[in-house]
Amino acid sequence: MTTVGQPHPPGSEVGPDPRFPYGALVAALTESVRSSGPREVAALLHQVLDANDGLLARTAEFFDATAARARAYDKNDGDDDAFYLAGDLADTAVRLRRLGEVLHVAPERMADLLPAPGHTTPSSSQPLPAPPPHPPSTTRRQGA
Repeated sequence: MTTVGQPHPPGSEVGPDPRFPYGALVAALTESVRSSGPREVAALLHQVLDANDGLLARTAEFFDATAARARAYDKNDGDDDAFYLAGDLADTAVRLRRLGEVLHVAPERMADLLPAPGHTTPSSSQPLPAPPPHPPSTTRRQGA
């Protein structure tokens, strides 16, 4: 068993958990970074950091949407959990956007780096992994 943020041990037969297809996609991107040269890594950084359509911007939108859903349950009935949860989620969205602003030139800076001595860049860039299919719906059935 691995801890959060640690890869599976070498030779391990454990694959990605099918319940987390988006995590598996990010793990595949991380593996692509480990085997790529600066220009390929710069292209991956651009996919993550693009201010409009990058992974970070879309993740910030995700947290905005979850904050809005939490606010919908804040009924001012003395239970502050929805209020504070909405605030935490909205703050996370703001932090992600700020992170994108700080790193907005990272792709260009990465592309300008020389390959490390002894590093062989793959002759052809590995294709980006395909996005996962939409996860199964988690809506509740009536009567459940």
